[in-house]
Amino acid sequence: MRAVLTRVKHASVTIDGKVQYTVPEGTQSGTTFRLRGKGIPVLNGRGRGDQYVTVTIETPRNLNREQKEALKKFSDLLGESNYEKRKSFFGKKR
Repeated sequence: MRAVLTRVKHASVTIDGKVQYTVPEGTQSGTTFRLRGKGIPVLNGRGRGDQYVTVTIETPRNLNREQKEALKKFSDLLGESNYEKRKSFFGKKR
């Protein structure tokens, strides 16, 4: 739920240690971020490559009845416009 409601500060491990970056609210699972200059050194050259980080959003399990009802109400309030992947082919082209 934190990924939906707020921007989240996250730390990833690079070859130089931990790097903090911000994951914007509404980020979908599978989104890839590029950490410029945090990858391995370029062979026979100067500078460093980029490190790519893919976001995995964890979905809660084993919800009780009250929690499921709250999520159902929340889902009903959202409507279809908040779900990018549910848009039809023609809806995307407008």
